[in-house]
Amino acid sequence: MPYLKTKWFGTFLYDKDIIEKKLFPKDADEIAERLYKIQKGEILDEEKSFERYEPVVDEERLRKIGKLGRVKKLKVRAEDFGFSRELLLSACQKVVMRKIEEEQRERTKRISEAVDALDDLIKITNMVLERLRGWYSYFSFDEVEDGKELAKKLASIKIGNDELDKLEEKTLHSLANLFSSLYETRQELETYIKRVMEKMAPNVTKIIGPGIAARLIAHAGGIEKLAMLPAGTIQVLGAEKALFRHIKDGTLPPKHGFIFQHEMINKAPKSKRGRIARLLATKIAIAAKADAFTGNYIADELKKEIKERYREIMGEK
Repeated sequence: MPYLKTKWFGTFLYDKDIIEKKLFPKDADEIAERLYKIQKGEILDEEKSFERYEPVVDEERLRKIGKLGRVKKLKVRAEDFGFSRELLLSACQKVVMRKIEEEQRERTKRISEAVDALDDLIKITNMVLERLRGWYSYFSFDEVEDGKELAKKLASIKIGNDELDKLEEKTLHSLANLFSSLYETRQELETYIKRVMEKMAPNVTKIIGPGIAARLIAHAGGIEKLAMLPAGTIQVLGAEKALFRHIKDGTLPPKHGFIFQHEMINKAPKSKRGRIARLLATKIAIAAKADAFTGNYIADELKKEIKERYREIMGEK
């Protein structure tokens, strides 16, 4: 029963000597593709071609085409078949880059889930807080703005001694504790998103903030895809419904999408929001390219340019 072994440059069927071999193409991309499949636990076409021999194999992934056991050492050198170490290095670099890209795509998907979860938590905590304020107004004329302080007061409030009072008191305490727990989770999520975005896209995050940056990147499908978008598209990311209505019904086109959440835009007069949105989108496009392709930190310079142009738009110069 012969042995089967795959090296980085080909697959070999052998016993005392090499019986048959399937060498890989002398191309870094082709070799990288095969190395990647091996790391993923897949069987190569070259390996499948030897299945009829029922060879002895020493890799779990090859169990389907052979018998798992100890294999005889194969003494072959890549150079003897015309494969250079430079070719191996190039192929390995391509595999590493592919895995990094996959990890970034996976991280983008997870950050998208985190942003959606944060949005849900914000809505829920606001709803619970509104109920707490309404309930608290029956027991006190004090207006407590801070949600955490209000929850703290309600968690220790005393209503009365009869059965219904005790039940109401218990319910209020539970609701106040629920709000505190939700608020704490919300803060943890915000911290997670901030740290991830500062690592994934430090320039974009510095310019527009971690929350908006996360939404833009998640919506675009990754920092590289965001970097490839023109500023005009970045400006209206998140406003697809309004854009569709504009195309379908002839309504006014949207001037901004997610970036409207930035205080420079939403606190500005309506007549100036469009220009500010274009300003931010233009700088985000530049920042995204730096984050995706060069790794250079240019956010401070971009923020200075934004500030100067913003003052011009607002008539402060």
